Formats: sequence, structure tokens, C-alpha cells
Amino acid sequence: MSERSKFWLSHLSAIEAEGITTKAYAEREGLSPQALYQWRKRLVAGGRPSRAKLGGFVPIQIEPSVAARTGCTVVIDAQLRLECATLPGVAWLAALSAALSERGR
Repeated sequence: MSERSKFWLSHLSAIEAEGITTKAYAEREGLSPQALYQWRKRLVAGGRPSRAKLGGFVPIQIEPSVAARTGCTVVIDAQLRLECATLPGVAWLAALSAALSERGR
């Protein structure tokens, strides 16, 4: 592949990777949109796979991770301790706080 072809291929690859329009990319980079369209056509005709043939998926490997403990402990007084396996919602904690305030009156 010639240096000229590599130059245009790098720009066309950037357009695909960024997911922007050819016109917007050309304006940003100071290139001719027509030249980009011509090179895309030329490179596809020369055997470079089109975007549609490439697909939108790549192989990935997912590894299990250890989840951080998100529980909490609420110590109400010396005789009352509440342990939650997961962090309660804000509304629930507010209701608990209000109930404890009423209890203390």
C-alpha cells in the first residue's frame, strides 16, 4: 500500500472510529470531503472491506471481579444495631431517621 493510500486510509479509519460524518471530519481536519469520498470508494474497490462488512463487534473477554461490599451498619444505641447486606436507599434512611427522632421524644 502506498504512503498516499495509507494517509487516506488513516483518515477514513478515524471517521469510522469517531462515528462522525465525513463532512464534519473533513471540515475539522481541513480536508476535502470529495477527496475522502473518492478515496473511500477507491480503497473499497481495491479490496479494503467496507464498514458494513466489518461489522460493529469485536471479541472481548470478561473476567469476574470481586464486588465491593456495599452493606452498612446503623448503630442506634448500645442495645440496638441494624446491619444491612446492601446499602439502603436514601428515602428508607430518611424514614428511619424520622422514626428514630420520634422515638426519642
